[in-house]
Amino acid sequence: MNKKTKTIILVMVIVLIVGVLLIIRAPREPEAFLTDKQVIKRINSFFPESEPKIIQDVLYLDETHVFVPFINESKEYGMSFWVWKDNKWRAASVDNGGEPKAWNGEGDSFFMWNLDPKDEVSEIKAFMKKDRNFSVSGDEATYEPGLEMMHSITVEDKSYGVEKYPDSWRTLMDQYAEVQKESSFDGFFEYGQTFKIGNRFYDKDGKEVLPTVPTDGIGYSTGNDYVDVPYLMDLVDDELEGSY
Repeated sequence: MNKKTKTIILVMVIVLIVGVLLIIRAPREPEAFLTDKQVIKRINSFFPESEPKIIQDVLYLDETHVFVPFINESKEYGMSFWVWKDNKWRAASVDNGGEPKAWNGEGDSFFMWNLDPKDEVSEIKAFMKKDRNFSVSGDEATYEPGLEMMHSITVEDKSYGVEKYPDSWRTLMDQYAEVQKESSFDGFFEYGQTFKIGNRFYDKDGKEVLPTVPTDGIGYSTGNDYVDVPYLMDLVDDELEGSY
């Protein structure tokens, strides 16, 4: 075999390898989500401290994002959030506590929770707040009014659930994000930097209650490499101007 033939064969092999790699890495439609056993095995492979035992449900937020509540070996009510990325279902966050968290998608935004039934939470009041602001630049003064909106979430017979943000919330947040973008400000589109999203909890008699928080408080998150799923803040009376 002469040198020219060897070169041609080498080039063909390289082209073939590159082609195969491109096919493998090419974006694919999301596959069916993992089985319960696969979810438990996957979580235990990178976050064994969570000790998931029972997968309660698989709730799609959209085609590529899934909320999976679970009960662990210590009978704590936890939750996990998954994203289809690089042709694989990957865990973006896992927590052994089920305090409400928020996810802001391209289309809709959702609240997610998994509260211990013994806490007897019947209602979650979610709040969206924007602090008023006043600034002066040269001879120009700018005032931005404050904002406070409340959305009531009924907790039914299940410990867990998801609920979409009210349309008015999402519309307002998107509009403000566009204004900030056009004004060349870089203080938004994590939503939390301008709008605060918080919550409070109530029993069936309207009395405020505090959900159980796991004593170890452990959790896992990949961060912004996949998606940000922050906890909702616990709001106190001093932070709320209205009567609820």
